[in-house]
Amino acid sequence: MYRKLCSALFLSAVVLTGFAAAQQPAKIKRPVKNPPQFPNIIDLENKDAQPTNRQSDQQDSAPSVGAGEQPDSLAVAIQSLANELRSLGQELRSLNIRGQAQIEMLKMTRADMRIDYYERELKPVRDRLAAIESDERTLQQLMTREGLLAQTANMATLNREESMKQIRFQQEARYRALQDEEERLRKLEADMTASLKIYQNVSHETEQKIQEAEEALKNIGSSPQGVKRQ
Repeated sequence: MYRKLCSALFLSAVVLTGFAAAQQPAKIKRPVKNPPQFPNIIDLENKDAQPTNRQSDQQDSAPSVGAGEQPDSLAVAIQSLANELRSLGQELRSLNIRGQAQIEMLKMTRADMRIDYYERELKPVRDRLAAIESDERTLQQLMTREGLLAQTANMATLNREESMKQIRFQQEARYRALQDEEERLRKLEADMTASLKIYQNVSHETEQKIQEAEEALKNIGSSPQGVKRQ
């Protein structure tokens, strides 16, 4: 009975005390007139320095990457320009070779035309020279005494010797005319043959130059240094 009474009194006191505390107004904290500035002046945790250091590190690292990429880009550009210049030089060389080859072909065509001309002109000259040589051999046989006797054997004449002299005189005149013609034709043949050889040499030289030009173009086309332009 006594314990129950003590317990009831203790609980009543606790309830009254809590009620009284709840009824009291809460104390208001007054602002400090001069708050201390040392937390802002001295950064104990170095909070402000860390972002600054990070920004400086990023700024330092960014140019280094650009500096590393810039030489590579410059080298690629220089190499590309060198390839373009090399390709352009080879194209110009090819054009010069082709132009020279066309000139040589035109020269060879003209030389061949002159060769055909002289060959056509030489043929009748040589044929006439061959005929003159045959006539001269025939006349030489007829102007012998045996030939003269054979020519006057069936001739009605009072003086055979005189007839033989007249026939011989006529044949000698004809022989001299043949010799004059032969000499003129020999000179003409020599001049035309010399001209023919000149044009034949020109044609041969131009043909060799054309072959060399073709080989040069093949070498340019198969050169490993050649870079085709896009």
